[in-house]
Amino acid sequence: MASLGLRVMYVEDDPDIREALQEVLEAAGYHVTVAATAGEGLETLRREQFHLVITDYNLPDFDGARMLAQAAESGLLNCESLVLTGASHLDGTAGYRVIRKPIDVDKFLFRIHEILAPVRDRELVRTKENLQRTQQKEEGVRGVRVELTLYISEASPASLRALRNLEKLLADYERSQVRLAVVDLSKERPPSFDEDRIAFTPTLVKRFPAPRAYYLGTLDQFQAVTDLLNDAQVTRKK
Repeated sequence: MASLGLRVMYVEDDPDIREALQEVLEAAGYHVTVAATAGEGLETLRREQFHLVITDYNLPDFDGARMLAQAAESGLLNCESLVLTGASHLDGTAGYRVIRKPIDVDKFLFRIHEILAPVRDRELVRTKENLQRTQQKEEGVRGVRVELTLYISEASPASLRALRNLEKLLADYERSQVRLAVVDLSKERPPSFDEDRIAFTPTLVKRFPAPRAYYLGTLDQFQAVTDLLNDAQVTRKK
């Protein structure tokens, strides 16, 4: 379910490097679109919007820094950007983040996590508000049949994926029958945290009806949560 992650465009002319880094980014939960040249990158930016553009510096038509500059001048670069390079001499990279090759994968992913943290935080808030707004709108139409608490931590890709997966799954059910609380443990520690003995995030807890049930991770496997909703006799929308 990589498409539930934040959107990244990666511009790299070497097909082996492009494919390898695309796999790394998608495994980390990002939705990745690739381009092989600066011109192709600009054309893609005209059609799609991204949260981050990553580009190699040395490209066959013109360099990645020039591509970013042209995109900014045309109003196409409405996101964060990052330049990767093994070149010793760079032109036009002032004002852009640059990572030198060879790249340590763990440090690279951590850097992207830092760059996109504010974006993920906004997405977490938006998704949480959407879930709560839908619940408030439908509350009281039918009796609550199941009570769920989703525990997340910080603006992590895994937490965002879990939130979006749960939002997508619950859209198929009568939300008035589902009482959902979303708890960001980086900001609050309600009594339910100790009651549920939370050790990992994200974790979804079925608190009612008893007994409690725990679902760890990004909730990519919908069937387990679908089974719990069906067991609780939550009505599926037609």
